[in-house]
Amino acid sequence: MNRPAARLRILLLLCLACGALAAQAKLFLWEAEREGQRVWLLGSIHLGRSDFYPLAAPIEAAYREADTLAVEADVSDPTAVAPLFAMAMLPPDQSLANMLTPAQNKQLNVALARANLPRVAADRMKPWLLGLTLSVLEMQKLGFQPQSGIDMHFLQRARTDRKKVVELESIRAQFELFDSLPQEESVGVLLATLEPLGKQLVKPMLESMISAWQRGDAPAMRRIIDDYTQDNAISKRLNDKLLGQRNRTMADKIANMAGQPAPLVVIGAGHLAGPDSVVDLLKARGFRVKQY
Repeated sequence: MNRPAARLRILLLLCLACGALAAQAKLFLWEAEREGQRVWLLGSIHLGRSDFYPLAAPIEAAYREADTLAVEADVSDPTAVAPLFAMAMLPPDQSLANMLTPAQNKQLNVALARANLPRVAADRMKPWLLGLTLSVLEMQKLGFQPQSGIDMHFLQRARTDRKKVVELESIRAQFELFDSLPQEESVGVLLATLEPLGKQLVKPMLESMISAWQRGDAPAMRRIIDDYTQDNAISKRLNDKLLGQRNRTMADKIANMAGQPAPLVVIGAGHLAGPDSVVDLLKARGFRVKQY
């Protein structure tokens, strides 16, 4: 084969491959329908980046159709969180340092230095709050911000467009869930944060999750979550409480919300991935589900 013909063939093969990839590409967006009642499901990245936007046309179309926006919690009001911090602080006679082993305290000190968070302040927090705080601070250091999150993006637009906003949970309910954890599970939340921080795994984990979200690859999203979940009884109980049980509750509420026009439900992408996801739970409730 002469050189121009060979180049043409390679170019043709590349075009066909790119076309096949484009055809397979999906979004983290689903439409669920049962007896004419519909609902849109969109996976959220709670802390996002400005380069997430503009969002894909099908997502924009789903938002325009909806007259109701449903979220896990309305995070658009910064004053809603402040009154809840009291429940997330340890009593005066308790200290976080006494809940951790010497090795775990050393690991925590390294993470606190990286986050520029004083140990004296950290020792007053319940372990779950400190774990979440360190996660958010690390994500912000890597360029992810709450104001660029998918749910915040749509909450702000819904307010401007005078769409109805519904909470599937609430910020208070989420605080109360974490606050109800036994001490070993609360410490488990912190340890689940310290390990990837110490091994510098947060950046590759986030990059993998963003890539899965952009491809609409729910199985990959679940694999990432499972890969970074510690294989022990405490982590398994936490996973069921923070994903499994909440998925079941949210699926019931979402099923009852379906209507015409279809509301747009924006929840964490992890809730839409895996065998116990909201997507599969709606299928079990008789919904026909289509991914875009």
